[in-house]
Amino acid sequence: MKIAVVGCGMMGGALARHFAKSHSVVLCDRGMKKSQSLAREIGADAVERINDAVSDADIILLAVKPKNLADVAKATTASLSKKQILLSVLAGTPLAVLRKHFPEVSLVRMMPNLALMCGQGVIGLVEDPYLTPENKKLAQSILEGLGLLHWLAEEKVEALTALSASSPALVYVVLESMIESGISMGFTYSESEEFVLKTVEGAIALLRHSKKHPAELKIQIASPGGTTIAALKEIESTGVRAGIWSSVLAAYHRGLHMTDEFDGK
Repeated sequence: MKIAVVGCGMMGGALARHFAKSHSVVLCDRGMKKSQSLAREIGADAVERINDAVSDADIILLAVKPKNLADVAKATTASLSKKQILLSVLAGTPLAVLRKHFPEVSLVRMMPNLALMCGQGVIGLVEDPYLTPENKKLAQSILEGLGLLHWLAEEKVEALTALSASSPALVYVVLESMIESGISMGFTYSESEEFVLKTVEGAIALLRHSKKHPAELKIQIASPGGTTIAALKEIESTGVRAGIWSSVLAAYHRGLHMTDEFDGK
């Protein structure tokens, strides 16, 4: 199967690397040096003209900036056909907008997060009403191995974006703070990082294994008058919980605003 990747940035490049393991891949990017470098790395072809990339591709991954959507559509419309599937990772770009620009192809809207680079991603998928069961199965098959794949209603996409695509940045802020607290107590950076990452991995593993609510495990760890309850009191008094909650919702509302901009609201 031939897959065209239009846009070789962080997400486009990550998906191209995955596709190239099992399929023929052709790359196209405004920066020819970027696509050529990636092509050499993964054994793909790089082309300068977007029509040369998409004309005979079975699947097209659209990974450009949303502001470039109209230009890409204008350059490719004449080269597309009903038999092709277009996967879009454009943030804030609804299927209705994609359909206006690409009336011929089958559409799948994707919302991935960057952890797919190590096979631990969360990938939300929204199907076009005209997508056949066969094409839906095909689209899903090429994404297997990237992490959790979940088909969802389009009105849930912005929520998933906030929860799984934006929130890892919040996790990194928490991890950074924990690592630096270890340094302040006398550990080296590498020692503190190792302790913190393994602690977090263990906490997640225990949560999955026990199938308990996080609050239950929290109380089990917090002995009366002990160190953990002192830490929990501090985290509540500094508003960390409310800050995380409001940060996720801020990402969600920004995503809704971006969608409204496309819809002309």
